[in-house]
Amino acid sequence: MEIVKPKRLQKGDTVEIISPSGAIRPRLQEQFYKGVATFESFGLKVKLGKHVFDQYYYSAGTRDVRIKDFNDVWRDPEVKMILMSQGGYTANQLLDSIDYEVIKNNPKIFAGISDGTTLLNAIFAKTGLVTYHGPDLLWTFGRKMTELFKQNFIKTFFDGNVGELFENKNWKHQERKDVRPMRWRSIRNGKATGILMGGHVECLSNIMLAGYAPNFTNSILFLEGTEDAAHLDAKFEVLRLNGVFEKINGLIIGWFEEHEIKEKDRNREVSDIILETTRDYSFPILEIGELGHNVENYVLPIGCKATIDADKKYFSIDEPTVL
Repeated sequence: MEIVKPKRLQKGDTVEIISPSGAIRPRLQEQFYKGVATFESFGLKVKLGKHVFDQYYYSAGTRDVRIKDFNDVWRDPEVKMILMSQGGYTANQLLDSIDYEVIKNNPKIFAGISDGTTLLNAIFAKTGLVTYHGPDLLWTFGRKMTELFKQNFIKTFFDGNVGELFENKNWKHQERKDVRPMRWRSIRNGKATGILMGGHVECLSNIMLAGYAPNFTNSILFLEGTEDAAHLDAKFEVLRLNGVFEKINGLIIGWFEEHEIKEKDRNREVSDIILETTRDYSFPILEIGELGHNVENYVLPIGCKATIDADKKYFSIDEPTVL
């Protein structure tokens, strides 16, 4: 499959915010507009999708209005970047109505996290367009961004040259004070190079079931999640049973929000579950803190080549992220 990259951002470009999954509750509107202001501080113009604030139960409007906003924004020549407002649960409702041909013919930067995994990987699978895991409006730009991650945004989308990524020495959970600082760790040693793919493990399971998953052959898979250890165990097993671990060159695991089970005799570390699930394989596994919910995320371009060296705690993006 031919890899397609969007054009880099320039000051004065327009970014459109859409809500293809979860509804934005009224209490989050102040945070929403803080995110808009942060975007404007990068010299970008912000446009809002027509139905960005709609609510249909737990979704940001009905399936029909969400898919209309989604397909329309790719046809808008003014818009250079499309950003999800947040994640949710129902992005998979759009998969069979997305105009993938229009996307392929009008490549733009598309970014999101959480349920964004559903759309990011499906679009890459169907079109070859590089998509970007990590930032959304509410939970990235609507919160305080430290300089390290502002610079990562600039390097990824304006410069197109990221290179080596480094452990955040000031890592902290954005809502909990009881979480110890997370440091990069080698879970299984070794070095690997491959195409980045991944995101929220439950969403990956969903798109595999739906038939919209990318081909994981020779990839560097990255995973995060928001379920407890027992449910994560089941989702990792889905990947194993679908042959994903037979295909990948390496694995990156991040912060798994809510992974702790309160009963200590039932709880276990995510890294232990991963090692057990992948015991028949030898690919390297690197654990990092800059991937997951309620932590600051590096932008990980799905479809770009990357290298990890678990022994050296090394991670790099090896090619331009935009044109």
